[in-house]
Amino acid sequence: MLRAPSLARNSLDQTGQTGIAQADAYNWSGYAQSAEGATFYAVTDTWTVPTVDTSLPGIQFSSDWVGIGGFSDQTLVQAGTQADNIDGLAYYNAWTEILPASERPLTLAIHPGDTVTATVQQNFPGIWRMTVQDDTSKTKAVRIAFYGGSSHASVEAIHERPTVLGGLATLARTPNVTFDPGEYSTAYKGTPSYAPLLSAAVGATVNQVFMVNNTGTEVIASPSLPDADNDGFSVAFGSASPSPPAS
Repeated sequence: MLRAPSLARNSLDQTGQTGIAQADAYNWSGYAQSAEGATFYAVTDTWTVPTVDTSLPGIQFSSDWVGIGGFSDQTLVQAGTQADNIDGLAYYNAWTEILPASERPLTLAIHPGDTVTATVQQNFPGIWRMTVQDDTSKTKAVRIAFYGGSSHASVEAIHERPTVLGGLATLARTPNVTFDPGEYSTAYKGTPSYAPLLSAAVGATVNQVFMVNNTGTEVIASPSLPDADNDGFSVAFGSASPSPPAS
């Protein structure tokens, strides 16, 4: 499943909130900070695994993840969870992915309603640590991999419909997904020095990303504005943005 971004258009400062740009994408909904040059080295966020609607016919996919790189390039390193409807059966798992390679499932039992925390970090040259921790069951899975191609030019927390067998999947219907708290670090090596995910780094733009249908004519997943402390937001199925989470 290829999880590269597919931007439909970009138009600045439509949210009415200073420092936030608005973008449409065919496969992403959430937030991405973007900046030129090597900037971001760690990201972490927490969400509750949504219960997928299995009453709909056919097959639908959704995933929730954090990542570094990939907003305007193909250097995405990410970790997250999946909630799919496969002909009336719900399917949940945890995974990591480094483009252009395919995703790698993690050996970690994931259930709807579980609170999970995903972290992606590079703190040595080319060495990446990707973790999904199930805070409910107090279990986690870790993947350590070498990858020297990251742009470090963006950091994301995203609700997505992935590409499956060469085409964009139908987005699974789920309740709102709340990412909170989310943080990023621009510190390289050692212990990350985290800042709220939706507070812009020096020279960076915070992008509020709306998912649109295949023709770009309808919004199918919408993020809220940031919460009061700039570390959380929610994503709703459909065209109406939800309220931000309480801080």
